[in-house]
Amino acid sequence: MKTTKTTLIATALLAALSITTAGAVAAQAPAAGADVAKHHGERHRGHGAPRGGDPIDAIARLDTDNDGRISRAEAQAGQQAWEARRQAHQAQRAERGDAQRSAGAGKRPQRDAGAPRPDKGRGFDLVANFDAIDSNRDGALSRGELRTWHVAKSAERRAEGERRFDAKFREADLNSDGKLSRVEVTEKMPRLAQRFAWMDENGDGFLSKEEVRPSRPQR
Repeated sequence: MKTTKTTLIATALLAALSITTAGAVAAQAPAAGADVAKHHGERHRGHGAPRGGDPIDAIARLDTDNDGRISRAEAQAGQQAWEARRQAHQAQRAERGDAQRSAGAGKRPQRDAGAPRPDKGRGFDLVANFDAIDSNRDGALSRGELRTWHVAKSAERRAEGERRFDAKFREADLNSDGKLSRVEVTEKMPRLAQRFAWMDENGDGFLSKEEVRPSRPQR
């Protein structure tokens, strides 16, 4: 009888231990899966420019001979490859547009497949700017030279964005009092009119330059 009781207790303890162990494994499984997914995603993004990553290090893929620098030939080859991909993408879009129009589903006008997308000045035209970036004139672009160029151009873009913002604000400020009334916003910045009360943080019935300024930094 005593032996049977002991056996039952041992069996119960073993079952409890098995359940606890299984629960611990199950709890760890999602974390392990997340790590695998994260690793896969990072590896995948490594083939191109990582979203939110360093644009300088993304350009490293042009260094095909892995000497730590980008030659003029490598820059030209990279630009040619990018142009080929762009043209192929536009051709695919044109084909899809033709198929939609043939099916009667094309409601929106399609952009000409041969028309380049407007340049917003945010990328690196390594071929056109090669000599300007190559500050030591050694015929190759280093990581430091690219970073210096990128920082300088980013500052220029921010300054230009600030100038455009100031010009738009002055244009809307009809009485030149340094603030915008609801009437001025309705007339000159109609897209902001519906958000006037929301943007008027101090509730004075006017929008200051700081209240109108976009919340994210000018790029």
